[in-house]
Amino acid sequence: MGPENFITLSQLNYQIHQAISDRFKGQTFWVVADVTSHSFKTDKKIHYFELVEKGEKNSAITAKIMGKAWGEGAIHLSDFEKKTGQRFTNNLHVLVKVSVDYHPLYGLSVNVLDIDVNFTLGILEQQRNATLKRLEAENDFIIKTSEGYSTLNSRLKLPVVIQRVAVISASNSAGNEDFRHTLQHNDFGYVFQIDDYYTIVQGDNNAKLFLNKLIEVYNSGIKYDAVVITRGGGAQSDFLIFDNYSIGRAVAKFPIPVITGIGHQKNVSITDMMAHTNTKTPTKAAEFIIAHNRKFELALLSLQQHIVIKSQQLFLNQYKELELLKKNISRNSTALLAQHKDQLYDMRQRLAGYVKDILHEKKQQLALTWQRNASLSQNLIERRRNEMFFMAANLKVFTAGYLKTSTLNLNHMQKSIRMMSPQNILRKGYAVVKAKGKITSSTEQIKEGDQIEVILYDSILKTTVTNKRSYDGRDTDL
Repeated sequence: MGPENFITLSQLNYQIHQAISDRFKGQTFWVVADVTSHSFKTDKKIHYFELVEKGEKNSAITAKIMGKAWGEGAIHLSDFEKKTGQRFTNNLHVLVKVSVDYHPLYGLSVNVLDIDVNFTLGILEQQRNATLKRLEAENDFIIKTSEGYSTLNSRLKLPVVIQRVAVISASNSAGNEDFRHTLQHNDFGYVFQIDDYYTIVQGDNNAKLFLNKLIEVYNSGIKYDAVVITRGGGAQSDFLIFDNYSIGRAVAKFPIPVITGIGHQKNVSITDMMAHTNTKTPTKAAEFIIAHNRKFELALLSLQQHIVIKSQQLFLNQYKELELLKKNISRNSTALLAQHKDQLYDMRQRLAGYVKDILHEKKQQLALTWQRNASLSQNLIERRRNEMFFMAANLKVFTAGYLKTSTLNLNHMQKSIRMMSPQNILRKGYAVVKAKGKITSSTEQIKEGDQIEVILYDSILKTTVTNKRSYDGRDTDL
């Protein structure tokens, strides 16, 4: 083959382009594939991505082609996102309508012209239904009912008042901030203690991190009244983590009531179904807790009002009974007093006669007793006079002996006092030391250089301390 037979690369690519254009001109195909390597150029409103096909056993890629969507195709993708609440992004299993295109510079690709919304929704719903059936089949504490699902968690009884709450959410989450703000700025002045357990709350591949936070709440040993799971709004794929089997099972079995406030508006997640209570948004979760506590407060207020009303009714009834009893007592007392007044008059007449007889009898008894007592008194006085004379004689003898003994004791004490007097002690060679105007027997307050007074028997010495040493009383030099 000679040099004159070569062609340029662009010529070759043009021929390929012509061949592909002739083969696929005007043809479109509905293709099932997974989306990867997605990006979106906002300024041009063009989606770039790859469509891949994976094997059923090992998930290895068996086919791949570049893809793009622009113009009408981009509009259909936007409609898809609005209808499903799901962004067109990586890891989506889709059914798309494509046309084949070959560009001499960018190579072979497909243009996405349309996308089947129902296909994607059906895939997600199938996965979700399969997870629910597995949860019901493998866990006897999850029971399907006519109203949904009954779980260990949903069968727990909420505390009458919810005060301490563990919140599982993403850090710096707007949904968590809404929950916290609503709870802390409630209209009733309720005070809550909120402990945050931050984790990633989107993406099915982050389920393990989420489960670790549930375990951390359980292992904390803190007696939480409820666990709240919050997340703000987002695409449908962001909520796939809440349809995870392991998370649904853990929530269904969790020993603390779980309240969900996941900000999706279209569907209820599996986690919502397994929880004690589900609400649409973090704010709604906070409002539910406040309403729960308000219900308890209103019950207390109603009970208080009921007690007041019953007390008033009881008081009124008792007051009426007392008034009736008062009237009966007054009427009966008047009749009883009249009856007893007559009885008292008769008794007074009889008593007057009895008193006169008793007084006459007692008068005679007193006269006889006076005569006997007068004779006894004379004898008693004479006997007491003799006893007094005898005691007076004994007292004189005792007094003389006592005075003599006391005189001897006083003389002995005077001698002892004279012997112990300071003058007598000083005369024997002892001295009295004064420091700072006070007599002292210890040198704790005396330092070298201090002025002291030494009082002797016949003089007072004022001197300065030049030396100070300890003395224990055993020195025999004295």
